[in-house]
Amino acid sequence: MFTTRFLVAIVIVLIGFANCARIFPTYSSDLVLDNERLNELMKDNHGCDAVVNSCGNKGLCCDIHDACYKTHGCTAASWVLLWGNCATCNKNVMSCVAFRNPGKSTCCSQGNCGKPRP
Repeated sequence: MFTTRFLVAIVIVLIGFANCARIFPTYSSDLVLDNERLNELMKDNHGCDAVVNSCGNKGLCCDIHDACYKTHGCTAASWVLLWGNCATCNKNVMSCVAFRNPGKSTCCSQGNCGKPRP
């Protein structure tokens, strides 16, 4: 049990570092560009919005997460919540990315990865 929690904690930290690197790259001094990256991560697009490759073997984790968010009315701001349905969605996607390989996101076959959801 401790090992699983430890691995999930490591994945959370790595995802956090990866997101920060994507939002605030060290080579960019253009704050407007950084805000645009942040805005892109806050949108609900088809496929994976951050870190995970939509068409990789973990892309379906993002689809499951998006469906969970839709069911419970969650938003990107829900990542700061520590309990409740939205927090459960987030914990489940982190566990999926860390321990499962469910396959590609459905957006890969539909050709709409990265495009906004209606």
